[in-house]
Amino acid sequence: MAPSRITDEIKILTPVGMIGYGFNEDLFWKAVGDGVDAIIADCGSTDSGPQKLAQGTTTVTREAYVRDLDVLLAACSMYRVPILLGSAGGDGSDEHVELFVQIMKEITEKKMYRTMNVVTIKSEIDKDFIKRKLSKGEVSPCSRAVPELTVTDIDQATRIVAQMGLEPYVEAMSKYPDFDIIIGGRSYDPAMYAAFCLHRGINDLGVAYHMGKIMECGAQCSRPKSKEALAIVRQDSFDIIPLDPASRCTELSVAAHTLYEKTRPDVLVGPGGELHLQSATYEQLKDGRTVRVAGGKFVPVKPGEYTLKMEGARVSGYRSVFIGAFRDPILISQIESFLQRVQEFVKSRVDYPYELKLHPYGVNAVMGPLDPGDGGAPKEVCVCGEAKAPSQAQANHVVNIARIACVHGPYPHQLATSGNFAMPFAPYDIPLGQISEFNVYHLLEKVDPVGLFPINYRTVEGEGSFARQKTAPETNGIVLPSSKQMLEAKAAIAKANQEISRPWLKPDPPAGQCYLGDIADVVRSKNAGPFELTIDVMFNDEELYQRVKKTGVLSLETAKKLYHIGDDDVLACLFWDQARAFKTTIKRPIPSGSFGETDVHGSQQHIPLLYTLLPIPRS
Repeated sequence: MAPSRITDEIKILTPVGMIGYGFNEDLFWKAVGDGVDAIIADCGSTDSGPQKLAQGTTTVTREAYVRDLDVLLAACSMYRVPILLGSAGGDGSDEHVELFVQIMKEITEKKMYRTMNVVTIKSEIDKDFIKRKLSKGEVSPCSRAVPELTVTDIDQATRIVAQMGLEPYVEAMSKYPDFDIIIGGRSYDPAMYAAFCLHRGINDLGVAYHMGKIMECGAQCSRPKSKEALAIVRQDSFDIIPLDPASRCTELSVAAHTLYEKTRPDVLVGPGGELHLQSATYEQLKDGRTVRVAGGKFVPVKPGEYTLKMEGARVSGYRSVFIGAFRDPILISQIESFLQRVQEFVKSRVDYPYELKLHPYGVNAVMGPLDPGDGGAPKEVCVCGEAKAPSQAQANHVVNIARIACVHGPYPHQLATSGNFAMPFAPYDIPLGQISEFNVYHLLEKVDPVGLFPINYRTVEGEGSFARQKTAPETNGIVLPSSKQMLEAKAAIAKANQEISRPWLKPDPPAGQCYLGDIADVVRSKNAGPFELTIDVMFNDEELYQRVKKTGVLSLETAKKLYHIGDDDVLACLFWDQARAFKTTIKRPIPSGSFGETDVHGSQQHIPLLYTLLPIPRS
């Protein structure tokens, strides 16, 4: 149950952390029916790679956007609740802002929603303007992980967007107070939230921005994590409430959210200033599901020193791939030398520029139900081969040669002479089209926070008969789980967590020691932008956290050793007592989504920490 309403508070609903991913409509309509002041949601991220900016693709399909936007439009039509959306389409390009407008026009006409006033804010930046700023020394990398920007980078980028702060949204709401919907281009994730707070008289940007940093991910800060979240914001604090009845927010889970995909949790840098969270407080309310947050401080930049982060990507060639697996233990025992010979074979037969990567993965799928299940060492190796070349035909040719070498290449002690490679798909060689890479991830210094972002007002005409029906919109054939089904599913997961031990940590640790994975409650990795990888370790128990901290094992030196990196590759390394956490952020060896990169989200790079030994007896 949410806390009772008090004077000068606003209620903000976020149905999901990424529009297009889907959400529970029963929970959404219950919240809207109870009364909210705004529906605010993020639509963008660099997590899924550079292809959106470079090639004009979107994070999800058009159909997925139609499904989610239909529900939001119905709420706006019936209840006149305003909607603010940022980073339309995933990258926030001008093209995708217009895509959202077009989708809304189509839905409004089809469903006979009322006429609505739509404001758009676009975020693409003129390349000549960037070049002038570069020549004046007013462009810098976002971090030590990012190379210096060049004129060539600017020219080669398909488009460049700037991540707007709250100012354009405040300007739009002030200029067009009768707005129903604001569709923003690329936006700092909490900008829409902070702007709406200012618009409604909540003036403490420490409160507003901290709330936005949490809410932009929906209810990801709940346990178990869920989608739909409600924030109740007042002048000196805000409450976070998950709408899923099977989830709850705790002091620790909310405090820990500032670790998520951030370089560091204590100082969050954004357009116009920094959010300092060293003095933030988290209070569990009596309902056991709601957390009240206060104490964040926003430190603005000096006048004339406003900065904006730019993002851009280029097409860098064409890619083709193949996939298959080795099952022969004789070949697997010499897999590295075999794949090296494949590389040499291709090199001897291709006389134009290309790149070829052969990624071996340990799996167990070739024999399926015929597998004898005799245990022992890994029995299969899956190989994903990818080639990059100036044209699609050339990339196809490279992977074709490489795959044939995998199928028929000889190796010492070979017994099987009919082929080495189990291939699951035909055709075997798969063209993937253009390949992209991030090449602009830089700060634009000393800029006008509003003037770079054109604001336009338009009316989306609608008949308005739907508004009188007071019924929820169609679900487009999507069957959503009921609240009872959600509760049952999460109860089953909770029961399994209690019953299942941790068998993956083998062999057993030495006497008197334990693996970090034995005792930590969270060990995870994630992108902190396209050029950084951040790793978090968290503990629920304060005493255990302090014991681990005192061992000195979790340290800069440990991070360097585990990941084979030097001092300059470590961007942050600290303990964060608010969340009982250790965090380290390092440079990514290959920027997210570039050729040869094997973990676009960066979510599977935490494994070395699982096996880190601590001088704590295993319980």
